[in-house]
Amino acid sequence: MVEQPDQSTPLAGVHEFLRKEFKGRNVRIYEAGGGSRSYLPLEDLSISSVTVVDIDPVQIADNRYGDQKVLGDIQEYVFPPNSFDLIVCYNVIEHLTSPDKAIELFYQALAPGGFVFIGAPNPTSLWGIAAKYTPHWFHVAAYRWILGRKDAGQPGKGPFPTIYHRIVSPAELVRFCEKLGFKTIYKQEHSSPNLQNLADRRRIFGWAIKTSIAVLNVLALGRNDFGKSDYHVVFKKVM
Repeated sequence: MVEQPDQSTPLAGVHEFLRKEFKGRNVRIYEAGGGSRSYLPLEDLSISSVTVVDIDPVQIADNRYGDQKVLGDIQEYVFPPNSFDLIVCYNVIEHLTSPDKAIELFYQALAPGGFVFIGAPNPTSLWGIAAKYTPHWFHVAAYRWILGRKDAGQPGKGPFPTIYHRIVSPAELVRFCEKLGFKTIYKQEHSSPNLQNLADRRRIFGWAIKTSIAVLNVLALGRNDFGKSDYHVVFKKVM
């Protein structure tokens, strides 16, 4: 059974699930592509260790919460079996040429009964389609001039180049992971806070985006919600 998410904030439901699951347990965490910021409720978990692997030296240098910090590629870096109880890969798989290889390595490194939490943009949303089919320089410009992030594109700062391997799609990701031996126990699709930020900062542009989403949703006849720009999914290793 897939747990119903808390809709108050995008991460609230995942955090509540992890608090309940690991209550009273020491947890070994692997942040795959973790960089300098964690999306976990670290202060609420009884943490045995946090290992961070990232390919960006600036992100690794800026990391302040990892016990072990590794400059490396999560598509290639191998840990021994039963190394971790929780693996987190947040806003990373869309940048990988082989996210399937990375997830296979997660499965091997995870303890039986352990969890993988993946967060990513949805390539079938309007936001995802725009990111997939526009050049990287355009993403940087949009972050700087529309979202107001003046350091966008600087070393260690997003946005990072996107690739969108086929399994980045939520449905494809679930199929791949379940075939590998995971069980899907939590899934939520939601609108990115960037969309509301955009609407707040550039009202006309934000209105145009929201109107486009509404029109596309009508044309899709309920088969797709183009406003659900991101998703969270938690898998459990059961095999």
